[in-house]
Amino acid sequence: MSHTFISYQKELAHYSLDMMADVRAVVNPGEVFKVETMNAFSQETNSEQELNKVIDMGFHHPFTGPVYINGAKSGMTLEVVIYGIEIDEYAYTCVSRSSGVLKGRFQGRNYRKVKINDSLFTLGNITHNIEPCLGGIGVSDPKGTRNGATGKHGGNLDFRWLRSGSKVYLPIAKDGGFLYMGDLHARQGNGELSGIALESSGTVELSVQLHASSIPTPILELDNEILIVGYGETFDEAVKLAAEISVDIVSKSKNIEPVDAYMFLGLSSDIVTGHLTGTVKNFV
Repeated sequence: MSHTFISYQKELAHYSLDMMADVRAVVNPGEVFKVETMNAFSQETNSEQELNKVIDMGFHHPFTGPVYINGAKSGMTLEVVIYGIEIDEYAYTCVSRSSGVLKGRFQGRNYRKVKINDSLFTLGNITHNIEPCLGGIGVSDPKGTRNGATGKHGGNLDFRWLRSGSKVYLPIAKDGGFLYMGDLHARQGNGELSGIALESSGTVELSVQLHASSIPTPILELDNEILIVGYGETFDEAVKLAAEISVDIVSKSKNIEPVDAYMFLGLSSDIVTGHLTGTVKNFV
């Protein structure tokens, strides 16, 4: 069975959740399709000098899209189901100059090009397994959120759970949805402590569904949990937003007082991070 395949093309890449971009493809709810993406550095590289040149030009987090969803209307919710993620032979990591918990401690970017062998990679003398995940996904945003950030309609989510078998729900702001994605990771730790994951190019296989009601922020559905995305310029701001939305959701869905929902979440939820030093946090 052949699927719609949306290739990555450098000249057609987008660096924000653009409301006015030309549509790359049209899909129907329930249709399985594939999207090819480029790594967060915007091209395959072979040296730190080459990487520095690309980053200094301001190109990072290229997204493939937009994909027009038939039947999608402003005010609806888009459900994205991830069936599989295939990453390329090489992945890349380095030390971020603009983020990272220990920003300023290490000189240079310390670029590493890593080969994937039988789902394993080696960094230094440590060999570990890969866990492919999708770092960035969103729909068109009236605020034009750049791909390196996150807002109400998605963007640089950077949660390791955006992997095969998971779902993400996005509030639609424009008819057609205009779905974008990119920033694949061969592996990522919670919070991206160094500011960078194991960045990879590759292909995502997925499908979409539509829901009539709207949601206030991106939501991830995992095996037995949901993850409510909060975002902000500070950790406290992001966690507060996610907590407020979580209280509202639990209160309404379980028909209980908000204060009881708040206390219940204090007993049963976890605060975890996507990108600790960016603008993405969450509350589960």
